[in-house]
Amino acid sequence: MSNNFITNTQQSTTVKKRLEKLMSASTELKFLVGFFYFSGWQEIYRSLKENDKIILKVLVGLQVDSFMSGVIEYGSTNENIIPSHEEQFARFMKSLGKAINNSDMDNEEFYLQLEFFVQMLQENRLIIRKTLNPNHAKLYLFRLNDDSKDLFNLSGEFITGSSNLTKAGLHSQEEFNVEIRDYGFDSAEKYFDDLWDTAIPITEAINGKDIIVEFLRNKSIGTQITPFEAYTYVLKTIVDLQEQNKLSNSVEALLEENGFEKYKYQLDAVNQAINILDEYNGVIIADVVGLGKSVISSLIAAQLNKRGLILCPPGLVGNKRDNTGWWEYVNRFRLYNWDVDSSGNLEAIADSLSKRDYGYEVVIIDEAHRFRNQDTAAYEALANICFGKKVILLTATPFNNSPADIFSLLKLFIVPGASGITLEEDLEARFAGYNNEFNSLSYITKNWNSKKEENRLNAEKRYKKLFDKNPPIDLSLVRERTKEIAMEIKDTISPVVIRRNRIDLRTDYEYSKEISQLSDIEDPRELFYELTPEQSDFYSRVISQYFGVGGAFSGAIYQPAFYDNKPKNEDKLTEDENRTFIQQQNLFDFMRRLLVKRFESSFGAFDESIKRFIKVHKMVLSFIQSCGKYVLDRRIIEDIYDEESDSYADEAIISALEQFEENAKSKTTPKHTIIYNVEKFYDKDSFLQNIENDIKLFEEVKTEIDKLKLIEKDPKRESLKNKFEEVLHKAEKPKRKIIVFTEYVDTVLHLKHYFEKASNRILFCDGSLNKTFANVLNQNFNAKAEIQSDDYDILITSDKLSEGFNLNRAGAIINYDIPWNPTRVIQRVGRINRMSAKVFNTLQIYNIFPSEKGSTVIKSREIASQKMFLIHNALGEDSKIFDPDEVPSASGLFSKINENPEETEHISIETDIRNKYNEIKIQYPDVIQRIESLPNRTKTAKNHLEDNTIIVRKKGLALFYIVDRIVEEDRQTSEITLDELISNIECPFDEPRVTLDKKFWNSYEVIKKYKPKHRSGSTNIKSLEQKAITALKGLLKNHKDLLNQQLITFVNTLLLDIRKYRTLPDFTLRRLSLSGKKDQYEVLIENIKEIRMRFKDDYLDKIRERISLINDEVIIAVRNKKAES
Repeated sequence: MSNNFITNTQQSTTVKKRLEKLMSASTELKFLVGFFYFSGWQEIYRSLKENDKIILKVLVGLQVDSFMSGVIEYGSTNENIIPSHEEQFARFMKSLGKAINNSDMDNEEFYLQLEFFVQMLQENRLIIRKTLNPNHAKLYLFRLNDDSKDLFNLSGEFITGSSNLTKAGLHSQEEFNVEIRDYGFDSAEKYFDDLWDTAIPITEAINGKDIIVEFLRNKSIGTQITPFEAYTYVLKTIVDLQEQNKLSNSVEALLEENGFEKYKYQLDAVNQAINILDEYNGVIIADVVGLGKSVISSLIAAQLNKRGLILCPPGLVGNKRDNTGWWEYVNRFRLYNWDVDSSGNLEAIADSLSKRDYGYEVVIIDEAHRFRNQDTAAYEALANICFGKKVILLTATPFNNSPADIFSLLKLFIVPGASGITLEEDLEARFAGYNNEFNSLSYITKNWNSKKEENRLNAEKRYKKLFDKNPPIDLSLVRERTKEIAMEIKDTISPVVIRRNRIDLRTDYEYSKEISQLSDIEDPRELFYELTPEQSDFYSRVISQYFGVGGAFSGAIYQPAFYDNKPKNEDKLTEDENRTFIQQQNLFDFMRRLLVKRFESSFGAFDESIKRFIKVHKMVLSFIQSCGKYVLDRRIIEDIYDEESDSYADEAIISALEQFEENAKSKTTPKHTIIYNVEKFYDKDSFLQNIENDIKLFEEVKTEIDKLKLIEKDPKRESLKNKFEEVLHKAEKPKRKIIVFTEYVDTVLHLKHYFEKASNRILFCDGSLNKTFANVLNQNFNAKAEIQSDDYDILITSDKLSEGFNLNRAGAIINYDIPWNPTRVIQRVGRINRMSAKVFNTLQIYNIFPSEKGSTVIKSREIASQKMFLIHNALGEDSKIFDPDEVPSASGLFSKINENPEETEHISIETDIRNKYNEIKIQYPDVIQRIESLPNRTKTAKNHLEDNTIIVRKKGLALFYIVDRIVEEDRQTSEITLDELISNIECPFDEPRVTLDKKFWNSYEVIKKYKPKHRSGSTNIKSLEQKAITALKGLLKNHKDLLNQQLITFVNTLLLDIRKYRTLPDFTLRRLSLSGKKDQYEVLIENIKEIRMRFKDDYLDKIRERISLINDEVIIAVRNKKAES
């Protein structure tokens, strides 16, 4: 009898083997099982196929459901309620769907077996019923064929025990069953037959068999779909992610109550943003200027119905009582439990929040692109403010920065070590890889033709490493790869970014109906001002010989580290030395470029700069001569790129010197300053001589400005005056007001000094934005203002007003200086081209360029092109006029500057997809109806120019497009962009479906398991992480006695975070590193205490709570088969 026990162990046979043996000798099978799970069908498939006479009756005693990664059985939820046959059939179908449409069945074997399952149903060789009452028995009856009956003198035998009809039950897990042949068969069969007779028909129900077959062929993962249906299904999946309706009627009504138009594109953005916030705890709203980011974010805030904080530039805060700035949106959208504060005050805000819980659950950060550097105290403070809250970032320029800058924004709400927007968890490694490659490509572009042999050879070395090609450098490859990285980054961040431009709205099938409220923008017009030959020569010398790259200006006071120590090769520098050199080099480049840009802006602004530079340099030289020391404030390096004041660096240097003198009396050292002992400099003489040379250069430049009378008789200013008269004297209704934009307040003041004497109808914004000015501005230039005035025709302003203000009563913009970042043009135009407030059918833009006296228009363009190109070259990477794949040239630059800003925008792939999907909905409604019920993991194949397999995978709200191909016998599996996906799967309606081949299934299994790997290389962040880990481990090992148990626990928490989750900003990591000074451990402990006070002991628990288990599933697969030649 013991030989009859079947336990699926090595000492016993398996249930599967016994089933196969008995099925080969049977004519009829009667299986009573707890539930029907398709993994069991796979185990008996071959035996059924080999015996074409066999009939299988399956009696299901329970239902099946999926729970996490396993399976649970269940009976009726209420024993007193007997479900109808229809309800029982519906439950079975649901059970069947879960049994089939899961990842365990997603393989070639199941795909091939499914059709045989259908065949048996249609031939009535597979009959399924459901027991009237729940039944947990497992009984397998085998009625033997005639030969076996005669051989064994038996009509049949049976197996009973614990094994269900699943893969695990039949052979892979231990069970206990018994095979009985010598008695009891008739009784067991009667038990089965009695249950069978009272059972609820499934395949025999009215249309039951047809419903099951239809489900298997059209709603299961084995569904055979056409390539066009697959293409449409992908479009639908992408569109569905954007269309999530979560906005309540009461919040939507706030628009009408406040006099706002109800735009579908804005409501869609709100719904999409709320969906993203639910999934990722943060969202980046990046619509271009003028599409209503403030309205969208206010609606989101109202819908969330939580307490929140808005952080914005100081000039946009406004006044709560006066209903201005961001306070206007807070009041109008009834965000009564929200606060507004200046993003220039972050450290104080973070400090306050560490001491008191204000109950903020949401943070809106306006102009978020300002916070691109993790290695600053301001960013650390912002990260502390955002921690544990929902974060809404507003920026019109998310893609206009380096990969590191974009990563800094993402890190404000995404856990870098547990990313939900990438297939791999390590988002930090991905962006470190992007950044390293981006920096190398930038270096190659900048130095491929450098006059410095060392730079040129380094460029060739990097080129060889990146492209595996020897010089000469092919710049087209460099530009193409730069463009590819930009596209990859765009796709990477797309799950958390909402971005539409005006072209998107104008071309979208739905939004275009609303877009009539936007004005058309005319192509920019040229204005020329005439220089004398002497002035023209001076213009060129300033840009190239004096302050161009490699010019006379040394900038010694901005880079003292270069003189402090003996020069070393780059690879011999310590990480701290290299960081200091790079930061100071960047500071010098910034100041040099600042002089060039201010010179192009206005002679008045440049003159003020020269006077300030003379003052600062003389003060520095005098300071060094008096005490032998020089002081550089670290905050200059950290904050200069975010400061609104164009004289910030000068003021900060003066302040640092004065502060040093004050502290010398009290013998204290400010924590932000670096004190240099000039007497001990390796190259003291060159340092002092270069400062003197720079002073001499500035004084000569100042003398020449005065000699050429560029301030008193400014030809550029005169050209502006003539254009004012021309525009304002045109008989137009409504009157076309003018806004003159400049980057610098000093240029505003230069123009103000002249024009306020000439006219009382010119309003100047020279930096102060008080209540009175805001009201005057609003009444004279905002068409939606409640009170309308007409006291001013012209506004001359710095770019401070290109952010956050509606100035749509103006119909013309004059760019007094050239905005070298094209986004700035879009921001300026966005102030006068507002949704819901159209005043003019067309808007005008004017750009002012230098020429020479007596020049024709053609000659003027040539002169302007050459001078602008000199400036472009002097600005280097600070000029973002050209796209990565464009070759800079003088004529090309002039054309780019004069491009229509709307024509620089392109329709996004997302808008293109929305339109294509809508066309299919109209033309092929049957296709839409069919794909509505498709499950994930469906597959198709078609002929194509390239041989590959592509899978669309979904993780959270993120879609990933992965291709597998064989290139010269080498398998290549990689992510592709959305554009590449569409180009590979798009096809006509009648594209024929071809058979899935073995290549597909091999690729399919590879892609399902694919996780991208990114080479981060030697990165600053990795070095910072390792230094912090070393310091914290050293603290625990050697100075544990200085810590209490709470601090020890918190240090271990920090270590876990650094190693796994990586949420800490660079600035915090630096504070957790050792300084090398005598009191380094005391300083480290104080920093840990301060960080603990802000983060709290349970901060890592809160991070873990944010990281939900996000399913990673296959949506669809497409095999592209290249025709054999």
